[in-house]
Amino acid sequence: MTNVVGLALGFEGWGVKTIALGELAITAVRDYEPHAILLDITLPDISGVTVAQSLRAAGVTTPIIFLTGRDSIDDRLAAYAAGGDDYVTKPFGLEQIIDRLREVFRRQGLLESNIVRGSLVLCTETRQAWLDGEPLLPSPAEFVRLLEQAA
Repeated sequence: MTNVVGLALGFEGWGVKTIALGELAITAVRDYEPHAILLDITLPDISGVTVAQSLRAAGVTTPIIFLTGRDSIDDRLAAYAAGGDDYVTKPFGLEQIIDRLREVFRRQGLLESNIVRGSLVLCTETRQAWLDGEPLLPSPAEFVRLLEQAA
């Protein structure tokens, strides 16, 4: 799952660093200081819940979104108790992940809802776009390209 999500987010224009092991993820978060963490509960070495607990104990406040196939209430409660900010279960789509990331970035003040460049208006909240007052219908990839061009 890590590689597929990482590749998909990379194709959509997001900066991504993928780490497959929990212990390495703890170190990587301290080294790279990401704006958000996508974390699975089931990792090859330690639990994602343990990773979240370790990060929170170390004072890391980066938002953590759990992406996992585990959907029991006990797993959810453990993830939130460990410091998780959101919990998404499989099956999920890329758009759902992007929506959750955008919400995290908005709460951090890293995204504004509207970007205006001349006669182009982009709403990052709804992913709608207008040119000269006329609505555009961009695909998700086209919207990311519009955002990059407007930056």
